[in-house]
Amino acid sequence: MAAPIGAVRSRLRLAPPTAISVWVTRYVTSLGGVATIILLGWALSRLSLSICLALVIGGIGLLAILRRPAIGLYALAFAIPFGSIREVSVAGASIGVSQALAVVTIAAWLAQRLSYRRPIIVRSGITWALAAYLGALLVALWPAQDIALAAKEIAKWVEFAAIFALAAGDLGERETQGLVVALLLAGALQGLLGAYQFFQQTGPPGFVLLGRFMRAHGTFAQPNPYAGYLGLLLPLAYATALSTWRQAWPFGARRRGGRRRSAAGRIVWVLAVASALTMAAGLVMSWSRGALLGALAGAALVLLALGRRVWLALAVAALLITPLSAGMPSLLPESLAERITETVAYIGTSDVTAVEVNDANFATIERLAHWRAAWLMFERRPWLGVGTGQYAAVYPSVAVPRWEDPLGHAHNVLLNVMAEGGLLALASYLGLMAAAVWATWRAARGAHGSQRGVALGALGMMGHLLAHNMVDNLYVHEMYLLVAMLLGMAVTQWVQARPAVDSGE
Repeated sequence: MAAPIGAVRSRLRLAPPTAISVWVTRYVTSLGGVATIILLGWALSRLSLSICLALVIGGIGLLAILRRPAIGLYALAFAIPFGSIREVSVAGASIGVSQALAVVTIAAWLAQRLSYRRPIIVRSGITWALAAYLGALLVALWPAQDIALAAKEIAKWVEFAAIFALAAGDLGERETQGLVVALLLAGALQGLLGAYQFFQQTGPPGFVLLGRFMRAHGTFAQPNPYAGYLGLLLPLAYATALSTWRQAWPFGARRRGGRRRSAAGRIVWVLAVASALTMAAGLVMSWSRGALLGALAGAALVLLALGRRVWLALAVAALLITPLSAGMPSLLPESLAERITETVAYIGTSDVTAVEVNDANFATIERLAHWRAAWLMFERRPWLGVGTGQYAAVYPSVAVPRWEDPLGHAHNVLLNVMAEGGLLALASYLGLMAAAVWATWRAARGAHGSQRGVALGALGMMGHLLAHNMVDNLYVHEMYLLVAMLLGMAVTQWVQARPAVDSGE
């Protein structure tokens, strides 16, 4: 069992300082203060006010993250959706705020763990499955042609592992609730932005919808990743609302402490309800078929985890509603229903070049062409694939005529993993997904109150991820860090309870 942080600090306490050491400390501190004032004066005289303000705020934030790495996760909750607004180009690659913030947070967490000699690896089935998948990606480096693309893919999953370990091992109950609030607030802001774009027709001409609306795309530049982001967070919002309403409205609570807790619970509950409504509206306004499919899959998993009483209530409701549903209007707009059903007509098309492309079927045929290219890559090297992160590099040699743009991925994660890593990577990736679903299911079934809302939200997130990734790739725009945070928070209770179990308490 790891020693508490306080005990470790007490063992590292130094001897009482001497007069010389006190004088040296004061001298160095004074010299550092003078140097800081000189540098600040130079910056104010040479740099713009906005840059100076950014440096000061960034410096304060850096110190805060070094002291408490969890603060970096709070900032990441907003940087993931909004960080793409301002990016810096380094050696031809764009680096956003979320990427830099993730690196700083991980470095601070590692430094703190190593300094206190605390374990870095979190004992969880997700950890071992993730290690197996990373191993498969390393093996698939052998046939890689573009090392930069391969390194980028591996770095992405290393960041995933580190953020997961941080969220699973270092977040207490209060920090977990703080991160939930930050995630819900960021999601609500994106939902409101999408609604503004939808009604005010703000966006490129290609996103015009029905001649009088605009497909919502938030700060993601495209409707599909925007809807994917909202879909990943939406289960956290409605699961939190469902799981905490008794705590938020504890009728009959008389003690002052109970009133304080209920007041804070009501604020979180209201935020969860508002976030659920705004994110659901933004998802629908994005007009993304994959996101709607994912939302249904996520809701189905959450309902299954809620227990038999919910199943019975749903069965009774279905029996009562079914006879009346024939005369009821559709819950979805007719144009959106047609958009969903028209996709099925093209599934199984063997020759996409024979299909006449128009505005209605362009996105569907484009996906089919990229699926076909991924399958051809897999046929070339079925065991190890064409190399980690090499889909875009190999695509020109297998591209379907008229569809020469690689788009960066196959618009289907399973096919993409098969193409790049072969059967070895596919098996390890499926193991990772199974471990994540099992861990979140177990947490959702065993947790209570606000912690159950987090676990249910992570389980619903997994449902959305698995379904939406069948027609797209949500491991973009640093959304994989969002997945890692939710998974880490879901298994936190099991990690914290394990020392007590191991010690026989």
